[in-house]
Amino acid sequence: MRPIRLPEPPSPTRGMPEIFEGGAYNVIRRAVVIGNGSPGSENQSVGLLRALGLSDKHVLYRVTRPRGGINEWLLWLPVGFHKKLDYLIRLIRIYSRGKKLAPLPSENGGNGSVGLASILEADVKGIVTMARETYEKDGPLLVVASGRDTISVASSIRRLASENVFVIQIQHPRSQLNRFDLVITPRHDFYPLTRQAQEQVPRFLHRWITPREPPDRHVALTLGALHQIDSAALRSAAAAWHDEFAPLPKPLLVVNIGWPTSNCRYGADLAKQLTASLLSILTSCGTVRISFSSRTPEKVSKIIVKELADNPKVYIWDGQESNPQMGHLAWADAFVITADSVSLISEACSTGKPVYVMGADRCKWKLSDFHKSLRERGVVRPFTGSEDIAESWSYPPLNDTAEAASRVREALSEQNKETKKGKAPLLVSSPRAAVEPQPKRGFKKGLAIFDFLLRLCATGAALGAAATVGTAQQTLPFFTQFFQFQAQYNDLPTLVFFLIAMAIVSGYLILSMPFSIICIIRPYATTPRLILVIFDTAMAGLAIASGSAVAAIMYLAHNGNSNTNWLPICQQFGNFCQAVSGAVVGSFITGTLLLLILILSAFILKRSS
Repeated sequence: MRPIRLPEPPSPTRGMPEIFEGGAYNVIRRAVVIGNGSPGSENQSVGLLRALGLSDKHVLYRVTRPRGGINEWLLWLPVGFHKKLDYLIRLIRIYSRGKKLAPLPSENGGNGSVGLASILEADVKGIVTMARETYEKDGPLLVVASGRDTISVASSIRRLASENVFVIQIQHPRSQLNRFDLVITPRHDFYPLTRQAQEQVPRFLHRWITPREPPDRHVALTLGALHQIDSAALRSAAAAWHDEFAPLPKPLLVVNIGWPTSNCRYGADLAKQLTASLLSILTSCGTVRISFSSRTPEKVSKIIVKELADNPKVYIWDGQESNPQMGHLAWADAFVITADSVSLISEACSTGKPVYVMGADRCKWKLSDFHKSLRERGVVRPFTGSEDIAESWSYPPLNDTAEAASRVREALSEQNKETKKGKAPLLVSSPRAAVEPQPKRGFKKGLAIFDFLLRLCATGAALGAAATVGTAQQTLPFFTQFFQFQAQYNDLPTLVFFLIAMAIVSGYLILSMPFSIICIIRPYATTPRLILVIFDTAMAGLAIASGSAVAAIMYLAHNGNSNTNWLPICQQFGNFCQAVSGAVVGSFITGTLLLLILILSAFILKRSS
């Protein structure tokens, strides 16, 4: 058996590091992790604290979203607004049944990502109060957050207690980086700024793709994702999993299979390709251990299990026993990993052992840039099925977490020096924010409120037009009551089209209300505004087109056409024609209001650029 060679971090940290120099109040003694329930995101935050020597000196808070039912369709909403909306919906439901609404819980169940049974719900006021009250005794509070749902909480903590906290946001927050003291993000998050990315996107969309600016001095770049894997963790795992892995025939190949993502799509075809490649290299392997993610598609896992489960060299983890990932990292001689998972690849590349990637050619956008960087550095190779696993190759292991921790120490020391000199903290704002004054928030909020009011008016006009046409009906007796003429909307295909079109416009306007409310709450948010502009344009065209079609029919109904001997039927069906004409006016009012909303949105977006 070959010895296990474990990489040493560039600057190992033992004990409690005094990150600031000089003064007991400037020592970082404790930290707060703000997670979002995702094991991958929370693992990055805990990994950074481990590298800083604070692994046993932190408290985990979690930002949770309501789940189940309609909430699964509302995950695009800001987490704070989503919670309030869910609370209102539950309030209406429960009080309509004559029951009392239970208060929102202050704890939420953990999912096992960090080994806690219950985790405190992230409360901005509570964390800020704790940071202020304990500052004299314990010094500054280090706040580490990761994931989209944690952005608003972390930025609010820094805004309310900037003198008592140092806030780190892991993963790019997309805009307004000056809301944080330090942002730690992979280099490929800035891929949209490259020439290759700019060529893939239409020019008129360039200004809406984030990030819009290159990294500045309070952005720390990594190659991959942060994690908890270091030499001490691997040695501990090697000892813990010794009895299970030591007797296995060598070399040991570990295969990790993830799940398709928007930037890396694959299915049964990749599973068949992977299976064929594994069968072709089995002769050079002593043992093959395969692990699936909990989100691996069933069609992918079934193909692999069917072809390989009966092979005596292959072991497939069923997800029922303890997760062997740490044992795999410590004892494996080589890895094969699907290209979708940045976290799994980053962890494997921190061992210095051969890493083969499957499916990198299917990745696009920034994920393709990540794999390109790894290949250029010699860290990974594509898995083709012609490899000899017994032949080992190596590379300088990735130490992104240790390097990020060093960058944190530098930023903290530099900020402390600036504070001692009586200057403004180094990382309070970006250079651009220091030069350009922010526009008044109230003005944009007023425009957003006006947008919401226009939508309410347009919704009323569209609903009125649809209801008027749908209910318009007139019956004329002819000679006797047994022989009658009747007019209603489904007699003419144009009126049927009009009813459907206005129903679609009405439904869209109702669904657009939450986006409009988001723009009121967050006046500088451009993404929801851009989404509204795209759909507002389509709905304005639909409303005006349907109204114009019915207007032409109504002109003939009122005036007739002597050349074709078409009679003006509105002379007989006056009430019906009057109702339809009113609906046409309503559709034009809707279209006009939507055009006004588009002009208003264009003005707001122009001021945001």
